[in-house]
Amino acid sequence: MSKDNKIRSPINPDLSKGDRIKLISMWDESSLSLGNGGYVTSKHKVFGVVQYSIKWDNGSSLQLLSDSDHWMFEDDYNEKFNKKINESLGHKEVTDRLTSFQEFDMRYLFSYLLKVRESGIVNMMGASDYLWLGSDRIQHEFIYKNIPDEKSFNEVIEMADRSQSEMVQGIMRVLEKEGKEMDVTTMNRYLKRYSKDILLNYMYVMS
Repeated sequence: MSKDNKIRSPINPDLSKGDRIKLISMWDESSLSLGNGGYVTSKHKVFGVVQYSIKWDNGSSLQLLSDSDHWMFEDDYNEKFNKKINESLGHKEVTDRLTSFQEFDMRYLFSYLLKVRESGIVNMMGASDYLWLGSDRIQHEFIYKNIPDEKSFNEVIEMADRSQSEMVQGIMRVLEKEGKEMDVTTMNRYLKRYSKDILLNYMYVMS
């Protein structure tokens, strides 16, 4: 089946041999990062998990796993990431930011943002701070507020501390690579900047 005949899902679409894809995230893998491209060479299922063999442009032969990795068709990726983000930020800055995203567990952060969206506790345009606030501050914010979906809200609370930890650790790695001092002021500035960028990318992918 050709790509044009498939139900087009922005993230993790069904793939066939010959499809061209771009990586969004790969669980616990450092040799591939956001934006790496490749061709699908085969598809099979092992214990219920769909696995795609990929001929990556950088020479890697790592497989995509449907239960842990995220990808997009290359043309969708180019439209959502390259065109829209380049228009708003500028090419060099975009390239630097996308490269830096490999310092974060994008799979977990995307999953967390999806749960925040499902909970309905905030307009997603203002959800970036939730990536680093942590469970205590989020719970305190909603002591006297209406919670649309208690179950989803509790799941957000359960995930919030790890999201906070992933953001802080990612920022520490970015600062170390840039050779910048890890003081409170710089950490806070980078947390706000990168949380907005990660939310922006999430919204482009999921729109």
